[in-house]
Amino acid sequence: MKTKHKYLAATAVAGLLLATLLPPPAPLLAHGGEDHGDGAKPSAGVALTDEISLPKESQYLFGVRTALVAYSNTYTRLTLYATVSAAAGGEGRVVVPQTGRVVSLAAQVGQTVRAGQTLAVVEQTLDATQQIGLSTERANAQAELRAAQQDYARLQTIADIAARKDVVAAELRLRQARQNAGIQNGQASQRRVSITSPISGTVDVFSLAVGQQVSQGDELFRVINPGKLRVTAEVFAQDLGKITPSAQFRVEGLQGQAGGAPARLVVFSNVVNPVNQARQLILELDAAGNSQFRAGQAVNVQVVGQSTGGQQQLVVPTSAITDLSGKPVVFVHGEPEQFKIRYVQPGPANGQQTVLLGGDVNENDRVVTVGTYQLKSIYLNQ
Repeated sequence: MKTKHKYLAATAVAGLLLATLLPPPAPLLAHGGEDHGDGAKPSAGVALTDEISLPKESQYLFGVRTALVAYSNTYTRLTLYATVSAAAGGEGRVVVPQTGRVVSLAAQVGQTVRAGQTLAVVEQTLDATQQIGLSTERANAQAELRAAQQDYARLQTIADIAARKDVVAAELRLRQARQNAGIQNGQASQRRVSITSPISGTVDVFSLAVGQQVSQGDELFRVINPGKLRVTAEVFAQDLGKITPSAQFRVEGLQGQAGGAPARLVVFSNVVNPVNQARQLILELDAAGNSQFRAGQAVNVQVVGQSTGGQQQLVVPTSAITDLSGKPVVFVHGEPEQFKIRYVQPGPANGQQTVLLGGDVNENDRVVTVGTYQLKSIYLNQ
């Protein structure tokens, strides 16, 4: 019995000593991504709300800009493919009036010239038959001149007995002979033709040289006036009704090309192209457009008109729409440092505005137009 009491006492002392030496138990923590019951939390990296907090300092650093959502009765109804060309007086092509040789060259590539300014001088060249005929005519004219001079001189020596009509006839013959001889002698200078500029502008690229032989009809120069351009687009039958009198036009570069300028309607041709059954739409660019585009350039024409029935539609700046997980969204700026995500259904659009066909966005909501990429990155990483 004493032995049993001694054993229990020793065990109690050992347990007390062990409890004193061991550290207190730590609380149990769950690992992220594991199911530990109803109280489990989502793993890190998953956004918990549709809101983003961004201090004013960060907004300034990212250059965040906003704009108001509003109702509008304009939107893009049509995109046309078009070509820029020179308008009337915007391009002048200088061709050779006769086969010849360039004897002088007064123009340089890129030179600014005025209408009527001499660009080159071309001397007519003749073949063997023409040269023989010209020499024969010149010799005959000289022979007739000498004969007329001799006949007139003879009649002058006997003027007191010669008939008056013979003297007058000899004088007329001499005058005609002198005139013909002068014409034949001036043939060499008359064979030179001055080539002048038809319009004022800039001389385009050419490859002429003094002494070069040119043929009749060859293009010598092309003078371009970059301030006179027009845009030609073709409108097919299914789109004819979309070109309304109130439509506005904007010419833009193709995808990947910056720039854009408004254009004015010159004429909507009533003639139908028999090949593709399209009608031509001729637009004229303003000064800003003339500086952006060049003749021969392919462009897009955005046609902006009134909405169906003239009803106003909710629009946002096109730059405000971005995508999140493949879905279009906008960032609405509510509180000074709070941004909310709103899913939208975009409709017709142009370079400035996009119609909203659906979504939790209202008039006068302030949406982010610059800085959407930074906001989306913050949202995905919060």
